[in-house]
Amino acid sequence: MEKEKRPLSLTILSFLLGVTGIVTIAFWILFFSGKIQATETYQDEAFERAFPLADSWMIICALVSSKNILKMNKKGFFSGAAAASALIFLGCMDILYSLENRKYKPLNKDRAQMLLIHIWTVVLGSITMALLWKKRELFTGD
Repeated sequence: MEKEKRPLSLTILSFLLGVTGIVTIAFWILFFSGKIQATETYQDEAFERAFPLADSWMIICALVSSKNILKMNKKGFFSGAAAASALIFLGCMDILYSLENRKYKPLNKDRAQMLLIHIWTVVLGSITMALLWKKRELFTGD
C-alpha cells in the first residue's frame, strides 16, 4: 500500500503545536528571569508557579508531535494525543481558576490576552485530538 500524502491540515497542526511549545518555553524563561509579570497577587503567583512541570510535559509532547506529525508516524499520533490532552487539561485548570477568582473582570488588555491564551489551549487541544483521530489511518511506521 502506497503511503498517502500528508494533508495540509496536519502540516498546519504540526506548525501550531511547535509554535505553542516554543512560545511556552519563552514564557517560562521570561517569567523566571523577571522580564514579565504574569500575576496580580501572592495567590496568583503560587498558582502560576505550580505549572512549570505540567507545562514541561505539554511542551515535550507538543514538540515531539510537531516533528513526528510531519513524518506521519505513530509517534506523531500518540505524542499529539498526549499534547492535546495536556493542552485541554492545562486550559481547563486556568479557566476554572480565573473564573473562581474573577480574573476576567474587568476585561482589560492583559486579562483579554490571558483569556485568549486559555481559549487557545483548549481549542488547539480539542482540534488536535479531533484531527488526529479523523486522520489516524494515515499514521504508519515507527
